[in-house]
Parts: sequence; C-alpha cells; structure tokens
Amino acid sequence: MDAKNNQVFKGSRETNSEDIKVGQRGSRNIDVAPENETLIALSDGLEDSDEAYHAALSFMEQPVKIRISPSAEKNAPTTVQCWVNGKGAEHFRNGKWLQCGWLPVGQEVVTRRKYVEVLARSRLESVSTRVVKHENREENMADRTASTKYPVSILQDTAEGHEWFSRILMEQ
Repeated sequence: MDAKNNQVFKGSRETNSEDIKVGQRGSRNIDVAPENETLIALSDGLEDSDEAYHAALSFMEQPVKIRISPSAEKNAPTTVQCWVNGKGAEHFRNGKWLQCGWLPVGQEVVTRRKYVEVLARSRLESVSTRVVKHENREENMADRTASTKYPVSILQDTAEGHEWFSRILMEQ
C-alpha cells in the first residue's frame, strides 16, 4: 500500500478509551420478556455497493499506533491475544508486518485498525439485580454496567480514525 492512501495523523492528539464513556445497555425488568430485542444487527450501515464495501475493508487495514494500558491486577498479562477471522494480530516492526496473534501491553505498537476494533469492542459487563417494590407488586430489575476490557490509547491515527474509535466505544 502506498503512503498516500495510508497517511497517519501525526498531531499531538491522543485518544484514550478510558476518557470516553462506554455505551451502556441500562436496566431491564427480568420478569418481562424483551420486545424487539435485536441480537444480530448489521454494523456501520454498509450499503450493498462494492465501492462502500472495499472502502470499509481498506479503512480497517490502515495502520494505527496504539498502547494498551497495563492492568493494576497482580500478575497481569503482558500481552493480549487478538484475532480477526482466524488471522492473528500483526505488528509493524523493522519495516515489515509480522503476524503473531498477540499485542504487547504497555508498549507503543503499530497494528492494523481491525485489531484495534477487537480491543475496543472487548468489554466486561457486570450485572446486579434489585427488587423494586410498588404498591401492589414487585419488579425484578437487572442493572448492567459495561467497561472496556483492554484500555487502549490511540497515539497516531487519522482524524477520521479518532472519531471512529470514539464511536465504537460509545456503542451499546
């Protein structure tokens, strides 16, 4: 790929996933079956045209410089496994792409946007239940809270890439 089509934003702007509010699914009454709950939905509003499809694929192959924040837990992992369609994460090192299936934690690394999407969509969701008492009945509510599993900082990317990253994190 040529440099013109794969320009990297070199400004001082850094986008950190911990600074962006992660999309929340909220509470729901677990005594009532959900209505119109969509389990599978098309993403990013891609049209059926070949041009839009190829543009989206090209966008996901762009290089992005990131840093995965280390965890504060004892014996935290030093790498994160990351795969897309059976292909392990790639790093750009010494002028070439190396496929290894993992990304280092706490280090700056250049990888492809598709692997950054996997990290951004990896969430931990905790669920707690509570009983809401009304005059003549009770409701059992499930409260869900989501957070990022792998906090990521985008160090170098296009302006469009920074916006894309924020949008991915804010999705439910």
